[in-house]
Amino acid sequence: MTSSRPARWRAILLQLVVFACVGGAFNVLYGLLYLLLRLELSAQPANAVALVVSTIAGTWGHRRITFGVRGPERTVTHQTLGLALLGFSLAVTAGSLWLLEALVDTPSRTQEVAVLVAANLGTGLVRFAVFRLAMVPQVPGRT
Repeated sequence: MTSSRPARWRAILLQLVVFACVGGAFNVLYGLLYLLLRLELSAQPANAVALVVSTIAGTWGHRRITFGVRGPERTVTHQTLGLALLGFSLAVTAGSLWLLEALVDTPSRTQEVAVLVAANLGTGLVRFAVFRLAMVPQVPGRT
């Protein structure tokens, strides 16, 4: 089985690249929503609402594009998983905003968005690993 191991790692790497591209598109949606909501809301509520909306859309996108999951089977399970991961993402992004506000007297919108993008990149790697486990069928006996 040694010859299939490099092919398996290439497939995982390709899937990670696709995940990053799809995630990047939904991070743009998140950023735009955040900036739009930030016109009327403070940073934390704008972050939370933008995260919820982009997470639901992003989970759909990753199911379909990254992992090739079509049809309604396990949609609720996958969306629930995405929303559970949202809790993790919200804790990291809220903590990042809190830290920025503690270190910078009056952070600019650019600084807020930069901190949020960096935080979302980190949480994206965790999302990839968890979604991959949940959405890619595991073959028994494969290591």
